Formats: sequence, structure tokens, C-alpha cells
Amino acid sequence: MTRRARTLLILSVAAQAAVSIVQFGLPAIGLEVRDALDVGPAGFGVVFAAVGLGSAAVLLPTGMLVDRFGARPVLLAGAALNATGYVIASSSSDATVFACALFVAGIGSASVPVAGMSALLREFPPEKRGIALGWRQLAVPLGGTIGAAMLPLLAHAGGVRLAMLVAAGLTASTAALFALRSPGGGGETASLRLDGVLSAPGMRPVMALGLLYAFALSATLTYIVPAARELDITAAQAGVLFAVVNVSAAAARLVWGRLADRHGGTRRARTLAETGALAAGAALLMPLALRAGVVPAVVVACALSFGAFGFNGVLYVTAGEIAGAERAGRAVGVASTVVFGCTSALTPVAGLVAETFGYDTMWLLGAASSATGAAIAATLLTRAVGTRRSVLVEAAA
Repeated sequence: MTRRARTLLILSVAAQAAVSIVQFGLPAIGLEVRDALDVGPAGFGVVFAAVGLGSAAVLLPTGMLVDRFGARPVLLAGAALNATGYVIASSSSDATVFACALFVAGIGSASVPVAGMSALLREFPPEKRGIALGWRQLAVPLGGTIGAAMLPLLAHAGGVRLAMLVAAGLTASTAALFALRSPGGGGETASLRLDGVLSAPGMRPVMALGLLYAFALSATLTYIVPAARELDITAAQAGVLFAVVNVSAAAARLVWGRLADRHGGTRRARTLAETGALAAGAALLMPLALRAGVVPAVVVACALSFGAFGFNGVLYVTAGEIAGAERAGRAVGVASTVVFGCTSALTPVAGLVAETFGYDTMWLLGAASSATGAAIAATLLTRAVGTRRSVLVEAAA
């Protein structure tokens, strides 16, 4: 890894972690936000969802802009929009204004994952892209953890206003610095259309994987604690179980990324099949493990998280390589929209399945969806991309 590439990777991790401070850490000051806005639990849920919805709504258009104008201007514009949204939120005690401001901030924050991943795909050779995207994806839980620790301290010192202002400063400064050090590139296309991204060989299997793998991910993240508590696992033990899930998810992104880089970066489809197979097997065992006690539950939950959370970085690399340099931003935008949107949409579906048929059925459905995804990766995706080297042409530094 060159010094330039290492610096770019560090900055991309910092920028994504800063974005995730609010996107994944805001519930840490949920009570303070509710008091400041005079809303209940449902009202806070709407407010919290606004930032994620803003980001999900523009991931694909952001990818188009990256391909048209390059990563730098999109990151700088996104940083300004993100900071503006957080500053407006910090000065408002009206729930509607606060939610709208977070929605605007979410629109701005979409530039970091899409432009960031596009920049890394341009900077790193095929045999290094998987681990590079793995480190970048690690920034998501890292930022949420930082937010969970930092936001309550800031809220205690200066209320929600101070917490949002500090978040604005961190997101804007890290995104701007990342933009200034990003490689040149973009502008290969004069249009703001998809230009055949959806019909590129392998893109449809990639989108199918995003849909199928999202169920086990959302079910594990959202419902493993209540599923454990419904049995004989205590609140403290369930907390340990949740922590194990997060630690395993963080490690998974690095390990699977490294595996996907083997043999010159030609192991993408096989790695995606392996993540799904592991998630399917662990989800199948989860009902038995939860009944067997906390130790078996921890072991199986670790395996489930390692499979269910380890696919997305490899998926984004695969999408960018399938589309090629001139369409990489759009391809990553499509893939991230599918993963992000399906994860959000399938969370209440998993909850409805658990409420209607029980958590055992939810785990079995997660196993089935993951196994189906693994089969698609091993057949359709493998045939589409084969074991060929990446088609993503390296842009000039």
C-alpha cells in the first residue's frame, strides 16, 4: 500500500465514522432529544429515521454526480449540506423542523459512502480493494460506538444543541479533508443517467444478494436481544450478546475483504457465497443455541453476525468493478441503495414475522433468504463475472 493510498483510506474511515456518529449513535441521547422536542418514543423514531431516509433517497443520484463531476466536488457539497442540516437542527426545538433538518443532513451525508467508495476503487488495485472497503465499512459501527460514548457527554455539557454542533463540525471537516486528498477522476461521462448499469453482466445478481442478505442482517441487529430475553437469557447476558454481534460484524468486514482480494481480486463471487452460507447455517442453529444457554448463543450469534454483516463491502467492490470506472459511482449508488433500503424496509417485516409466528420462524426465514443468496452468488454471479480480473480501469492519480 502506498503512502497516498494509506492516507486516503484513513481519511475515508474518519469521514464515514463522523457521519455514523449521528446516523447510528443518536439513540444514545434519545431521551434528551425527546425532552428538547417534547415528543414521545414514536416521535423520536420518526426524527431518527429522517437522517437515514435522507441518505437513502439520494445514494443513486449521488453516484451519478460522482461519475459526472468526480468525488471532490460532491464530497465538498455534501459536507456543506450536512453541516447546514445539523446546525439548523441544533437551533430548533420544533420536532418537524428538527426532522427536516436531519433529512437535509442525511442528503449531504450520502456523498461520503458513495464518493468515498468510488475514490477507493480508483486508488486501490484489484488485489487490495476488498480489504480497503472492509476498513471503510468498519467505520460504520466505529462511528456508532463513538457517538454512543460522545453524544451523551456533549448533551450533558451543553444539551442537544452542543451535541449537534460538534457533530456538524466533525462531519464537515472530515469530509472536506477527505475530498481534498481524494484522487482525480470522474467526468468520464457527460450524462446523469444510469447508462446501462442495471444491465451490466452480474449487476442483477448483485442486487438480488443485497435484497436477500438484508433480511438476516436486519433481523440480527434489531431482534437478537428481544429474542434472547423471551427465553431464559438475562438482560445483562443479552447485552453481552448484542456487543458480540457488533464486534463480530466489525471484524467480518476486514476478514471477508481480505479473502475477496486473494488471487488478484478474482474471488469476489465465491466470498459472497461463503458469507451467505455461513449466515444461513448460523441462523438455522440460532433457535437451538438460544435455548441451550448464553455460551452457545454467543458462539452462534458471533458466526451469524460474521456472515450476515460481512457481505456489504465485498458487494460494493463487486458492483463497482462490474460497471467499470466510468460508471462505478452509479453502480455503488445502486448497490448501496438496495442494501440500505432493503435493510430499513425488512426490519419491520422481520418484526411482523416474529410477532405473528415467533422468533424461531424469523431465524428460519433468515436462514432461507441467506441460503438463497449464497446459491445465487455461487451460480449466477459466478457465471457473470467468472474468475476474471477486475474490469475497473485505474484512474490517474
